[in-house]
This record gives sequence, C-alpha cells and structure tokens, in this order.
Amino acid sequence: MAEKKKPADGWPVATGDYVAGNPENPVAVSSSGGHFKDPDAQALLDAGASIVGSCKTENIGLEKQIANIVSNPNIRFYIVAGPEVPGHVCAGSMKKLHEKGVDPESHKIIDAPGAIPFIENVPHEAVERFRQQVELIDMVGVEDVAQIKAKVEECVAKDPGAFPADPMVIKLEEAGAEEAAELEIPLANPAVPFMGVITPAVEAIRYKAQMLARDYKLSMAISKNSLIGIITGLIMALLVSLPFIYWSGVI
Repeated sequence: MAEKKKPADGWPVATGDYVAGNPENPVAVSSSGGHFKDPDAQALLDAGASIVGSCKTENIGLEKQIANIVSNPNIRFYIVAGPEVPGHVCAGSMKKLHEKGVDPESHKIIDAPGAIPFIENVPHEAVERFRQQVELIDMVGVEDVAQIKAKVEECVAKDPGAFPADPMVIKLEEAGAEEAAELEIPLANPAVPFMGVITPAVEAIRYKAQMLARDYKLSMAISKNSLIGIITGLIMALLVSLPFIYWSGVI
C-alpha cells in the first residue's frame, strides 16, 4: 500500500471554487474554463480525486491551486481539463509553469501565453516543489466527465505514495481576490497575437495609398504632357504653314 502523509492543518489551505474529498487520494482535478456540476465533481472524488475545482485566472487562481497541492504531499497527479479561459489562458499558463517554472526575478511564468501570468504570492521554492511533486496530465478541451474519471482511476492505480517532504503552507490573499483579478481583464486577449493581423493590414493600406498616389501623379503627368504636346504641335504647324500663307498673299 502506498505511503501517506498528514496534510497541513485545515487543508485545503486556500479558498477557492472547489470541493474536497479524501486528502489521502493522489489526484487533483482542475477545470480551467468551467465548473464541474455537483454530481460530476462527486463522481471524480469517488474515483480517487482529493480535490476538484476550477481556475479563473493565470495568477492568483494558479497560486491558490499550487498552495493547496504543496500543502498536501499525497497529491501526485494534477489533471487539467475543460475548456481554456479566453485571455487568461489559465491551463496554458499552468502547463508552462509546470514545464519551465517561474522567473525568480520578474515572477513571470516562463513563456506563458496568459495576459498576466505572474506568480507573486507563492515563493519560488513552493513553485519548484509543485513541479516536482505532481505529474501534470493535459486534458484541456476534454469536458466528458467519464473520460476524466477514467484518467483519475488510472492515476490512482499507479499512486507512488506521498511526496517525501513535509507539507508547505503558504498564506495567500483573502477570498475574492481571484474574482477581482478576473474583472481587471474580462475575457481579455493578449495584444501580441493580434499584431500578426494588424501589421499586415496596415502594410496593405499603406501599399494601396502609395499605389493611388503613384497613379494620381502618373495621370497628372500624362495630362500635362498631352497638353504640352498639343500646344507644341500647333506651334510647329503654324511655323511650317507661314511661308505658304505669305506667298499666297494672305499676309
């Protein structure tokens, strides 16, 4: 039987939108862009999840999930499922955090796609502990609870036992901070991806403006040259006809 440890007192230690079950279960399940309904959440807990919840933001939301996981050494698998959060890109940011970590100076999740992917209230040591403690299982886009439940059961079957370290307790901001952070950029999308659309559009407009200006100048030049040609022709015709006019006695 896999060895278990006592989690931190009062676990889960961070407030959030989640339901908790047996703290000795080895799996945490997070829906990045939606909520598990009560029957579905309970089904995942019964299958072997210790905590099931959602994450709304790529900063405070992720910090809370990290805090709840490192304070319970029994959690060894972290399943990220459900639809992605537009703008915040919580799942994508968490995957980058687990893969590459957080810059210790800027506190930015390295290469994260989210709008504000900064982990400022969780110490660097806790982030590294999280990365070592859990195996991240990418099920982003999967909303079928039966599939997620099957993955939970698969993880339980290969439970390696508690992480060989004591629980880490991290004190985070009060409840409601995540919702406030979410309101700062409701469904905001990072500006960088759209530059790929804006830049070509600007270049196309500038090119068309240059073409119009060139055509206008060309038209003006043709009109001017045509007028000069007509006048020159009339003068030449007059000069050529003057002798004939003179000898005919008109002049």
